[in-house]
Amino acid sequence: VATIDPRRAVVRVRDRGIGIPVGQAKRIFRRFYRVPNAVRQRIKGTGLGLYIVRAIVERHGGRVLAESDGEGLGSTFTIQLPTVST
Repeated sequence: VATIDPRRAVVRVRDRGIGIPVGQAKRIFRRFYRVPNAVRQRIKGTGLGLYIVRAIVERHGGRVLAESDGEGLGSTFTIQLPTVST
């Protein structure tokens, strides 16, 4: 998804996955963090993926956000990166 602000490129990814419980959206970017719930027990992972995404995006001067209406309702991840001026 493009944005109107020429100084920033924005990409949004939506899924229909397990969602993010209310109050956990900022925590999911921590290293080794996994949302505590019964569904998570069935999903394998180390809790490093979103931490790595955040680290890469921030090193490029951007930011990443996560949104969800709650468990079972999917998630939206937004990456904002500065554009290169010419």
